[in-house]
Amino acid sequence: MSRLRKGRKYKGSSFSSAFKNMVKGGNSPFAVAIGSNVNEEEDTTQSVEDPDSADAANAAKTDKDIVPSDTDYSREEVDSYFQRRKLAKEKAELEKLKADKEAEEKTKEEEEAAKEEEERESLSQGENIEGSYDDEFDPTMTGKERRQESKENKGQIRDAKKEAKAEAKDEFKNKKQAIKDAGLKGKDKRDAKKSARKDKRSDKKSIRKNKKAAKKSNRKSKRKARKNK
Repeated sequence: MSRLRKGRKYKGSSFSSAFKNMVKGGNSPFAVAIGSNVNEEEDTTQSVEDPDSADAANAAKTDKDIVPSDTDYSREEVDSYFQRRKLAKEKAELEKLKADKEAEEKTKEEEEAAKEEEERESLSQGENIEGSYDDEFDPTMTGKERRQESKENKGQIRDAKKEAKAEAKDEFKNKKQAIKDAGLKGKDKRDAKKSARKDKRSDKKSIRKNKKAAKKSNRKSKRKARKNK
C-alpha cells in the first residue's frame, strides 16, 4: 500500500479534484474527443448529402422546364386538331386528283398533237390524192358520160395535189422558222437546213407519185366501165 494513504483515507489531490470537476462539467479530454468525432461524422454526412440535394433541385428545375405543368386539353382543342387533320387529308386528295387530271389532259393533248402531225405529214406527202376523187363510173354510161366523169375525177385529183403541195410548202417554212428560233449556228444550222430541204424534195416526189397513181386508177376505172358495157 502506498505510504501516502498509510492508515487513513485518501482524500485526493488537487489534480484529482480538477479532473473530477472537468468530468462533471463535460470538459474532460474524452468528452472533447467524443464530441469532436461526432461533429466530424455530422459534417461528413452533411457533405455527402449536399450534392444530392443540389442535384435534386436542379432536376426539379429541369423537369419543370421540359414538361408543361398543364397537359390537359379542352374538347374544342381536340376537335380542332382532328378537323385540321381531316382538312389536310382532303386537300392532299384534291391535289392528287388535280395532278392526275392534268397528267391525263397532257397525255391526251400529246396524242392529239401526234395524230395531227401524222395527218399533216400524210397530207404533205400527197397521201390524200389516192382517194380524193369519186369513182362513179358505170357500165351503163355513154362515152360522153364516161369522159365527163373522168374529167371531174382529174379535177379532184388536181385539187388534192394543190392541197398537198401547199401543206408541204408550209411545213418547209415552219422548219426554217424553227431553225431560226433555235438560234443554230455554223455546221448545226447548215445541217438543219439541209435536212429541211431534203424533206421538201421527198414530199414533192411523193406528191407526184401519188398523183400519178390516182390518175392511173382513174383511167383504169374508165376502161373497165367501157369494157363491161
